[in-house]
Amino acid sequence: MPFVTKNPAHYLKALAEESVEALHIGLFFSRSISEQQAIDLIKLAKAIQQSTRSIRCLWLRFKDGDESIRAALQAFGNELVGAASIQSLVIEGKAGTAEIACLVGFFRKNQLRGLQLRRTDIDASSSSVLRPLFFGSDTLNVLDLSQNSKLGDAFVKDLLTSLSEGETSIETLSIGECDIDAADENDEIERISGSSVELIAGYVSRSKSLSSLTLRLLNLDDIGIGELANVLKRKDCNMRRLDLAGNFGNNGIKILAEALKTNQSIKTITLGCHKNLNDVGAQALLRVVDPFSNTTNANKKAEWDDVKKSNHSLQSVYILDRPAVTVSDELVTKLRSISSLQPHETFQTKTWHHIEKNIADISHMGVDNKYVPEVLSFVQKQGELNGLFETIRSSNSLKIFENPSPERARLSDQMDRIQKENAILKRLLKAERERSQSLREENYSVRKTVEMKFGKKCSSWNSCKQLWLEVVDLIKEPVW
Repeated sequence: MPFVTKNPAHYLKALAEESVEALHIGLFFSRSISEQQAIDLIKLAKAIQQSTRSIRCLWLRFKDGDESIRAALQAFGNELVGAASIQSLVIEGKAGTAEIACLVGFFRKNQLRGLQLRRTDIDASSSSVLRPLFFGSDTLNVLDLSQNSKLGDAFVKDLLTSLSEGETSIETLSIGECDIDAADENDEIERISGSSVELIAGYVSRSKSLSSLTLRLLNLDDIGIGELANVLKRKDCNMRRLDLAGNFGNNGIKILAEALKTNQSIKTITLGCHKNLNDVGAQALLRVVDPFSNTTNANKKAEWDDVKKSNHSLQSVYILDRPAVTVSDELVTKLRSISSLQPHETFQTKTWHHIEKNIADISHMGVDNKYVPEVLSFVQKQGELNGLFETIRSSNSLKIFENPSPERARLSDQMDRIQKENAILKRLLKAERERSQSLREENYSVRKTVEMKFGKKCSSWNSCKQLWLEVVDLIKEPVW
């Protein structure tokens, strides 16, 4: 419980100090406020404006109060307008629209990063007062509306409209009702219906900044879980943390598990179920992240497919202890400690577990030959030399020696072209040799004819003979 005081002057000395340490200021308002306290409250606001120290949190806690408190709070709020040192504001307790309205000037001009309205009496009439806070703010990223009793559908609708139209970059959104764990329904609490859950899911799907969502609503049932599951299935989902409590059990968890099969952003989930949740629902969640828990896999090929399809980003699922929850301690422990690694490291761990189980034959993994060096390197890194030798010795292992060397792959096109050119030259050489043989035969026939007609004593014989020898020498020259 944070420290709060009725004495505003308690913080004046600390605000006057030169320090880089952020300061927490907690004020408690109850029954009535004295004139001196009202004066000190204004002094405190002025000191906050003038101080060089940042205010980590301004915490305002309310109990039953009268008009004197609202008047002093109005003066306090007016002095705070434009205060850039306040990082977060918490309003807690019996504070409704009247108390919130005292700070409307501050809401219009501030540098708040976080706003928490906790266990308050804010209702639909508070929407217009809070609306200025969501317009033009480029710093507000945390909005916590936890354990409130009068929010209702009208407030939620106006809130989501203001957040969308104001283009506030909310990163963390919490909406919760009080007493959702109570055994009996409390008629004094204005519940948020399933239709508002649908509106919240629509806002989440449109938001580009939201990464953490907490919904603790009695009417968050299986249908509402289905609406949120549709958001988780989207490829552009940025959600990293999900905290859900409501009227759902095994069926809602199965719907959520189906969405998590394709989600790549969620890291932590907290579940508070008010319907029956047993090992059936918990196993559905575990199978999403642990492919080796699926005992129905017929063969290693099916297991490898499950490894590739499993969720690698989810690190923890916390199942809160509720009367309707009967999940075994073993499953609760496994879900709490799924992984502490980044998604790609988690996938590598699962891959090695599968390879180690089937290291004698990993041909079912369908690894392309060009990736074999990387596979062998991975096996050696994870299982040292023994794993590497087991893979190489495998009778059905990868065809590691069929993969062409990088040099051969680079020169393969050039080698094919040279081989084609050589084939053409061989054909031309063969044709030239056949033509030369034909000429030799014709020349031999001519020589015989001359000898028969004129004989070897022919006066022109010597010149003819010399000419013939030159022709023969020419024919004998090789052709390339």
